Amino acid sequence: MTRDSVPAGDLARLLDIERRLGERLQSARAEAEALVAHAREAAAQREAALAAQLDIEERRMGERLTRERRKREREIVVAAEHEVEAYARVSTQRLKAIARTLAPRLLDGEDSR
Repeated sequence: MTRDSVPAGDLARLLDIERRLGERLQSARAEAEALVAHAREAAAQREAALAAQLDIEERRMGERLTRERRKREREIVVAAEHEVEAYARVSTQRLKAIARTLAPRLLDGEDSR
């Protein structure tokens, strides 16, 4: 089909349709680009917010672990002090008696090996 075979009214109508479709396409592209830009910005903001929240949570966890470690260290110190105090309360006579009882057992155990 050549330009000469299309009536002038039809050609003008087709050109107008083509122009309007081009405008719509250009408008749709611009809108899509704006939506993509907005989505990228929203994603970047969300990512930054999540990174900040992660930093806060990481700091809190570090502080919590430090507190728990120090608490456990204090508990170990208290338990060790109690054991030292308990040992200190054992009289020298009691320790000698225990040694006299255990020494033959240990020495006999070595002889039977």
